[in-house]
Amino acid sequence: MNNILVYFTASYPYGTRETYLHNEILMLSKYFEHIYILPMYNPTKSSTRRVTPSNVIVIEPLAPQGISRLVSGIFNLTPCIEYLKEFFSENIYSDISKMKRWFNSMLVYRIVYAKFKDIKKGIPLNSILYSYWAEAPLFTTKLCRDYKKVVRMHAGDFYLDRNKNYLPLRHLIYQKSDLLLPISEDIRQKLISYYNIDNKKIFLNYLGTYNDDDITINRQVSNNGLDLIRIVSCSNVYKLKRIDLIIDIFSHIKTNKTIEWHHFGTGSKEDMAFLNKKAKELNTENIKTVFHGQVSQKQLYEFYRNHYVHWFINVSEHEGLPVSIMEAFSFGIPAIATDVGATKEIVDESNGYLIPKFFNPQLVSEKIKNLDDEAKYRSKRNHAFLTWKERFDASRNYLLLRDKLKECS
Repeated sequence: MNNILVYFTASYPYGTRETYLHNEILMLSKYFEHIYILPMYNPTKSSTRRVTPSNVIVIEPLAPQGISRLVSGIFNLTPCIEYLKEFFSENIYSDISKMKRWFNSMLVYRIVYAKFKDIKKGIPLNSILYSYWAEAPLFTTKLCRDYKKVVRMHAGDFYLDRNKNYLPLRHLIYQKSDLLLPISEDIRQKLISYYNIDNKKIFLNYLGTYNDDDITINRQVSNNGLDLIRIVSCSNVYKLKRIDLIIDIFSHIKTNKTIEWHHFGTGSKEDMAFLNKKAKELNTENIKTVFHGQVSQKQLYEFYRNHYVHWFINVSEHEGLPVSIMEAFSFGIPAIATDVGATKEIVDESNGYLIPKFFNPQLVSEKIKNLDDEAKYRSKRNHAFLTWKERFDASRNYLLLRDKLKECS
């Protein structure tokens, strides 16, 4: 196997995003002599960063922000012929939103190209270049021609309908790469049908979560008799996540039981103020809401260990394949989730309920209350855990990734 793996990340290990990349690097660091990380940005502009294994070498962020990006991106000699071709072939000039996306991508590309010319002098040609995101225009150039190139695709970096139907150089990036790693079957199918990519260079590699807890998923479902239904949601709070619709669902619940809703994640002051205001307007004494804010996975898992959670709920307008549901399933918590993106690849009638993107809140409220059939509900808890164990256990999925990278070398 090649001894060196070179990661192109958005900001990792700086900031708090790309949470699940950390687990991947921890595992792969055991099998590579060295891992280089080349982050595009440092969003926090701080020297502090997450701790990485001793054989992981972090390069300074490649692209500056603000006016420095504009100056550095324009005043250099990086060739950009493919960008110019696409400017005309895709009629970029006719759409201001496409123009902005195209221009920013080109600026960052030119800066990264100029810097990688020097960085690559210390990277042997038998190394693997691995972009954690599909935004990898550098891979289309002669600068990377002699390396094996791997690209992972998630959701926001892949789906055109989430990006006003334009993502720069995607056809060329996928064609020039040696291995594509979609995180869902939905993305894999679109690579084949829309981008005409040979299936031989596509490897479906689900993300996953770790959970070594010795949990008992068949715990007695006696909490139903305690007049309590506990529900958890977990995501950032912004428009596409539609967290406020969860409150609409609760407004239709007619029951004597206490509904206890815990949300993990936060958003802007305006978004959180709106959510708090709407929750207070429920005017229902038996519905309790707790906004925990941003927490670590360790803190979330601690909550799952110490509380019997009946349902996990996700009503997002767009998704890739939600890792938050994988986390819940690893504790045997069934999910109620909208049928968007690749969510249908994890949630079905055996382990929860898949609801329409534009759902009827009253109908969903009935599903939340539907705990009277203890055998059916217990079955959903069993299947939630088994779905995680068989398809979304990180210890399994990252070993599959390791083996595929070995084949790629």
